[in-house]
Amino acid sequence: MIGVIATETERRVISEFFELFKTPWEFYRDNQQYDVVILSTEGNISSIRTKLVVIYGSERTDFDCENKIVIRPRQGTSILKYCERSFPIYGKYLTFDVTSKPIIRIAGTAEIAGVEINDKDKKILRIGFDLFQEVHFLLSTGQPAEYAHMPTLEMHISMLRDWILNSGIPLIEVPPCPAGYSFITCLTHDVDFAGIRNHRFDHTMFGFIYRALFGSLIGLLKGKISWNNVLKNWKAVTLLPGVYLGIVDDFWLQFDRYIEIEKDIGSTFFLIPFKNRAGSNTSGLVAKRRAARYDVTDVKPEVRGLLSCGSEIGLHGIDAWQDSEKGRKEFERISHVTGGSNIGVRMHWLYFCDRSPQVLETAGFSYDSTFGYNDAVGYRGGTTQVFRPLYAKRLLELPLHIQDTALFYPKRMDLTETKALELVNELLENATMYGGVLTINWHHRSVGTERLWDDFYIKFLEELKEGNVWFATAGDAVKWFSKRRAVFFKKVEFTRNSLKLKIGGFESDQQPDLSLRIHRPGKTDSDGTPSENRNANYFDLPLEDKTEFEVCL
Repeated sequence: MIGVIATETERRVISEFFELFKTPWEFYRDNQQYDVVILSTEGNISSIRTKLVVIYGSERTDFDCENKIVIRPRQGTSILKYCERSFPIYGKYLTFDVTSKPIIRIAGTAEIAGVEINDKDKKILRIGFDLFQEVHFLLSTGQPAEYAHMPTLEMHISMLRDWILNSGIPLIEVPPCPAGYSFITCLTHDVDFAGIRNHRFDHTMFGFIYRALFGSLIGLLKGKISWNNVLKNWKAVTLLPGVYLGIVDDFWLQFDRYIEIEKDIGSTFFLIPFKNRAGSNTSGLVAKRRAARYDVTDVKPEVRGLLSCGSEIGLHGIDAWQDSEKGRKEFERISHVTGGSNIGVRMHWLYFCDRSPQVLETAGFSYDSTFGYNDAVGYRGGTTQVFRPLYAKRLLELPLHIQDTALFYPKRMDLTETKALELVNELLENATMYGGVLTINWHHRSVGTERLWDDFYIKFLEELKEGNVWFATAGDAVKWFSKRRAVFFKKVEFTRNSLKLKIGGFESDQQPDLSLRIHRPGKTDSDGTPSENRNANYFDLPLEDKTEFEVCL
């Protein structure tokens, strides 16, 4: 059991951190015995009876004074290194001038940001940053795009897990992946356009013609597009009059193409509620080009077809992110067409602000999937997991990790397909390592001309299918994480050779099971760092319908 000593203001973020690191814990009580005690505020270390104390903090503590630890305050984003893993710190932190064993350094320097001190009856780790302030930043503001590739919050969880196991303390957790799977994948599609036929002699039509004729040629010269695709785009321009006359299929209407590509994989389509409404930004200004020329009522037959194939329909919101009354009207528009009441949302152009979670919650949405990047791929929240925004009571956030336009747009990352595949494969490796969910947004028109990103999408899906992945709609992924969040530990009793455990809050359903992961204390290498095969030193038990366990260790 972990006991946490913290201030009242930190309780919300600490509780959310331990929903992500689903292991037995509680706020510290004087009459309770703990294996691990975490301090993020002042505490009397000498009076704590435990095996491991982890002291986080970017200010001088009584412990530092008593042990004559020389500290040096630092400010601003820095890259720290633990073992072979690098991660950013965004708030204040300390470096230490000590002779004790270093465990965290400033990358590229000899400066120490974390040390191990062996007391007479316990191990003490002094970490020079505020863990829960870092978590607060990640789950609210989020990482800048330059560090998008780092699953920073997952690294914080992994470090804490390492320190516990390498102190000889066994650990149990409910991992963030369904039993029998490595991670979850959500395929999603923002539907900004439902046919080029809706656009005549406007900036969208002329933009299409320019990109198809000249943008394709530029892409060819940069090695981003083949001659075959250039010819397809030029042909599409010649066919445009036939599209407007209704004698040629609209190449920006691609619902059936996604059904063909994804086959029996249920995906989520986010649809616009009202046509010709641009909405406004935080300054009240209207971006006219944000307005769509279709709405969900224009594609009712397509919606019925998608629902019959196991796909999900969500809202591609306009003003829902900043106005709960307008959000409720957008919610009702989608609900009226789909007949459902469990509606999720992703904002058009990824509009979002600090109060958006509360606004969306008040409007009635069950989840949001806006927290991501327009110009990068990766982990804005530093996590692979569904989380609850810090000031929401019910709403959950399904983070967005990979967006096609971020990968390929000239004014964004502007990658070749080879470079893009290398990058997304890094995210696949992280998902396999940490579990959680990988959320992908492939825009509805991206598999048609002039983008023609269908070959890459198909290749990426094949990579995913080769892994041990549960494909879920956005709503189903959030539902699975809700089931995991509901679990709590009633009794945990380790003896020398066994574990007795009782859990509550668990309900079996038709989704993949949760599992219980039991870690044996990890081995360390000769220099004291975690052994490379530490992850093999655990085993998983599917929970199924069991709530009590007695496991021989």
